[in-house]
Amino acid sequence: MPKVLSYTPPWLSRPSPGYNLFSSESGKESSGTPNGLKVASNGKRNDEYRGPRRSTACRDTEIFTVVDNQIRWSDLSMLRYDWESSHRQRVARTDENEGLRRIYRILDVHFGETIRQLSVSPNGEFLAIATSHTVHVAFLPSSSAFDEGKDLAIKVTLHTVGPTTHVLKESPIASILWHPCGVNGSCLVTVTAEAVVRLWEVNKLSRGSFNIPTLAIDMRKLESATSQEDNIAPRPMGGNRGFSADMIDLEIASACFGGTGSPHESPWSAMTLWAVTTEGDVYALCPLLPSRWQPTSTQIPALSTIADAQRGSSSPDQPMAGEDLSMQEDQWTWLTDIDAQLPFLAPRENDITVQDTIYSRPDRPGPVPRLQGPLGLSDNSSYSFLDVSDINVIASKIDVEELMQGEDDDSEYGLQENSDGLSADIICILTTDGRVHLFLNLDGVEGQWLPTKPPRTLTPGSESRELVLLEVLETLRPGTIAEDEWPTFSKDPISRYSFFITHSQGIYFFSLAPWLDQLDKELLNSSTSGSLSRLRTMRGSTRTLRERIIRFDHSMNTEASTSANACIILYDSDLGYFLLTSNNENIYPHAASLDVPKTALVKTEPLPDEADDSFAYLEDEEPLTELVTRPAYEPSPVFWNDSSLPSIVTRTVPPHRRRTLQEEIRFSGATLELMFSTHRLLSEETASLQQAVADLINRCQRMMQEMAEQLQQVRLQAAKADQLQRGGGGDDIKGENADEKLESRLQKARMRHADLKTRMGKMSMRLTELEERPLNEKETQWLKELEQLERAIDQSVDGPINGHREGSIEPWWQRYEDVKHLSGELVQTAKRVEEQGEEQKRVEDEHAVPNEIRKRKVEQVKGLLERESALVDAVSSRLERLNFGISA
Repeated sequence: MPKVLSYTPPWLSRPSPGYNLFSSESGKESSGTPNGLKVASNGKRNDEYRGPRRSTACRDTEIFTVVDNQIRWSDLSMLRYDWESSHRQRVARTDENEGLRRIYRILDVHFGETIRQLSVSPNGEFLAIATSHTVHVAFLPSSSAFDEGKDLAIKVTLHTVGPTTHVLKESPIASILWHPCGVNGSCLVTVTAEAVVRLWEVNKLSRGSFNIPTLAIDMRKLESATSQEDNIAPRPMGGNRGFSADMIDLEIASACFGGTGSPHESPWSAMTLWAVTTEGDVYALCPLLPSRWQPTSTQIPALSTIADAQRGSSSPDQPMAGEDLSMQEDQWTWLTDIDAQLPFLAPRENDITVQDTIYSRPDRPGPVPRLQGPLGLSDNSSYSFLDVSDINVIASKIDVEELMQGEDDDSEYGLQENSDGLSADIICILTTDGRVHLFLNLDGVEGQWLPTKPPRTLTPGSESRELVLLEVLETLRPGTIAEDEWPTFSKDPISRYSFFITHSQGIYFFSLAPWLDQLDKELLNSSTSGSLSRLRTMRGSTRTLRERIIRFDHSMNTEASTSANACIILYDSDLGYFLLTSNNENIYPHAASLDVPKTALVKTEPLPDEADDSFAYLEDEEPLTELVTRPAYEPSPVFWNDSSLPSIVTRTVPPHRRRTLQEEIRFSGATLELMFSTHRLLSEETASLQQAVADLINRCQRMMQEMAEQLQQVRLQAAKADQLQRGGGGDDIKGENADEKLESRLQKARMRHADLKTRMGKMSMRLTELEERPLNEKETQWLKELEQLERAIDQSVDGPINGHREGSIEPWWQRYEDVKHLSGELVQTAKRVEEQGEEQKRVEDEHAVPNEIRKRKVEQVKGLLERESALVDAVSSRLERLNFGISA
């Protein structure tokens, strides 16, 4: 878990020039509203947008942020360098315009709607800009163009994406994404709330590439489609919407791709589009590819390996189901089409020595994949009535052993031996109440297509796959949720198994590392006996790391809190591990410099064999003192906002009465109303100033108290140090042998530490052996005997006994039932014999039967009864010794 080294740096705080990058130029008019939106007279915002806010994007250390609905461009490394240089030289800039030119530039683009989302393409050439309903793409200038020209604004080319599709009368935009497999990162994917997915392969030389998408899919039509002949194209602009039950069920809240295009991910991840509805249903489109796509070094070989393994596993003895067989044939046809292509080699624009391999999308089975979902949930009770805001999918790792089977060197694919990761996809779903739901997709997602022609008969649908719920984490209290709350995910550049969450109350960090390795071992274990019990134990004992990085303070804000902009995380040699976001309310930056986790230092950079021992101390070394950091004091905006008193005459007094204000004051209703308005305004402003000053005084007093306490601690430590230097000791170490006593205590502490370390190592080795040790032959044989004993005793368990043919040996429960049946028959026989004896006695009495003969017959009957009773008791006691409860 990263530790916060420092909060907002001084080169981004007031009064440094870097603060002006996020500050509004319109003064108080924009205070308290996001991006300078106007506020109605009743105190509510005219804009009722409820969706993601991603108004800050980055290209390396360059950032693009929205302030007053303008896109500002700056370089954080440059801001830091300029501030450090001016701070060392103690030189202040006097020319305000010159300072603004050096601080940031403004992209000369204008929009009628408020900008909601910014996204920079992977190659850094395009900037996708989204409002609530429209999408635009701007051509970004090179980094060297930042210092060119004298004007603050810089002209850029701007194109509207889908001028007839993404309009105000149509569905709002849910997500804008850049396809990981797009050629040079030039494929833009737009997803609307009405579940329409469009792929735009933008090209600087073709204006038509911004007007017509290369692929458009209506997920609502695709869900009910039965073949590729069905019409799945979205309706044209102005067309009849109609009504369908899917219109309510398929309302998309957010979408993302399952991978980032890394060679260490599973091959299907980067071409899988995941979408989640507002109610929590999860859908997947795989494979979703543009007409020209760029695979990674391991993608096509891994897909071929998987297809070969599936075809090799099928046999005539175990025929596959019809749908599974069709999916396997479609994948084989799709891969055969790719193998038959002659790839196009294109040099990269930034490095002509490197060539990218570009393929065309296969024509067979078809360009449109099957809609997979909704994925079932294993625990519906804890996952109902949700209001989802965002989704994040962590791709499973690639199977390196299976891919490199029969190969000697793995340098061809750029892979190194890396066992980090999980063998299954992790789906993270975020709701508007700040809860993070972690699910595990054990079955994975593979490429599926619709059949070429409609089936002649109705075939049963495929079995619904379930998502296993791992954990539910909360980040918001019920009383702190804003009305337009919309939490968002932000990816971590260091590890894909950690992420950040931004909402109105702050920024949280999550890491899945504590249970990652243990869960992966359980997934890779071939033995399934007791797996559910181990998963429950692991879920109850191991928790996801969660820490609040930044807390937003709303105490000085009179307006209702709003959801903040999604944070961005940079990992650079100049800035380090740096987190940045801006507050919607008062438009000032929030930043934090984080310490890189030790695990990331060891795992991200492979070390040579001879250098492994030199970094062994990273795991055991602990700091001498815990670094306690807290955010720096941010002055209230009340101190900087201009007063509204000078403009009160213009706003409240009609023009024909302003002349009378320059004359002698007259006692009238208009004058009284003006004095009341002035008093109300001054009361509000002075109350805000009083509250801000009181907060500042309290902080100063607390700082003085803390400083006095720290000085007292320093004095005590200095006195002890002086006493030790003079040859004395502490309170309990006095006399001439103080040094010897100190050495003795130090030696005992070292020995105790070494003893504890040895015991800890032994205990960890035992735990490792208990977790990983397989069952030996005796234990395996004992388990088999227990299973046979269970089949012999329990009637509900099927299977042969002792490895023989079924029915060759009579089971114990059958023998016990026979004994009970025989005992019942004997009891009835005994009663019948007793009745016959009584009848015979009566007859004998009549005929004078001798007593000796009658006694002999009775003794014979009693002997038989005692023998049968002893037999029943023996069987019962034998079963009791086997510790099996048998009902009488």
